[in-house]
Amino acid sequence: MSLITDCGLHSAPSLNTISAYVLPTLNRNNAPRRLIPNFLETIRALREINPDLVHLHFQHHYAPAIILARFPFILTSWGIEVLTLPNADYPIRKLAVCTAKKALRVVVDAECLKDIWVKAGISERKIHVIPFGVDTSIFNPQACNKAIRNDLNLNKDDVVVISTRFFFNHHYNIDCLVKAIPLVRKKHEEAKFLIKGAGPLENYLKRLSEKLGVSNSVRFAGLVPHDRVAQYLSSADIYVSTSFMDSTSVSLLEAMACGLAPVVTDIAGNREWIEDGQNGFLFPPRDSEALAEKINELIEIPRLRKSFGKKCVQIITQKATWDKCVSSMEAVYEALF
Repeated sequence: MSLITDCGLHSAPSLNTISAYVLPTLNRNNAPRRLIPNFLETIRALREINPDLVHLHFQHHYAPAIILARFPFILTSWGIEVLTLPNADYPIRKLAVCTAKKALRVVVDAECLKDIWVKAGISERKIHVIPFGVDTSIFNPQACNKAIRNDLNLNKDDVVVISTRFFFNHHYNIDCLVKAIPLVRKKHEEAKFLIKGAGPLENYLKRLSEKLGVSNSVRFAGLVPHDRVAQYLSSADIYVSTSFMDSTSVSLLEAMACGLAPVVTDIAGNREWIEDGQNGFLFPPRDSEALAEKINELIEIPRLRKSFGKKCVQIITQKATWDKCVSSMEAVYEALF
């Protein structure tokens, strides 16, 4: 097995078990002068590897190189690149559909993405819905590390609400959570908010919490090593996602696996995992007041939090462990040979 990636991926420099061909990262500043060289380098690497099958992630960027190299390929696409496809510029939409049609199989992580591809003219028979899944040996209710609460100056009686989304995309809408905090604190001074993540909006979010007078109730945890994320989640009580555009959120699945009670936006991707009032709460995107009401309800009814968390763990065990998801992906490969 070999990997062609770019140096913008955190995993690229540290891969030891497979051969990696690392390309210069494309960004807005260097894309015009790097795109063609990267295409050519991708084709060269593919011809050197001479694979039986190529697994392409994302339908944009290097799709033309994969097609020109004329190796059989599977396409995995997820998240914003599919959700925005119906309204994308014509060349982007045309390239995406062309790539999906040439792919032997199309893999997505949510049913709502499958629906978009079908409407775009891709045969339903070639589309497989496989979430990325969760390593439940790491993400589970027993992952709690009491030292984390001590380090963050969180008391035993505090009810901790956690968000684990990044700050670099406005669609994650973390400011919706920050704006809900004063509304929660009016009723529940014991509520504390743990916001893990980093990105260009970090200073803005910190200033907003100060402006709203809630900075003492918020802990900005910054970036956390992936193997410690489970400890942060299991040290909390309620998980919140304010994103107004998502497919299957791995962050949500990780929180569910740790037994947290979720409060997430009422969007198609989340509805595939959260049934409102049964294993979590849904709230209208961008509605801080509705978010605060749901958080308050969970603070006031501990048994409901526990009930939601228990059901979430069961759902992950049944549908989204790494073993199950990897087996599903292996079955796609095996069916082609």
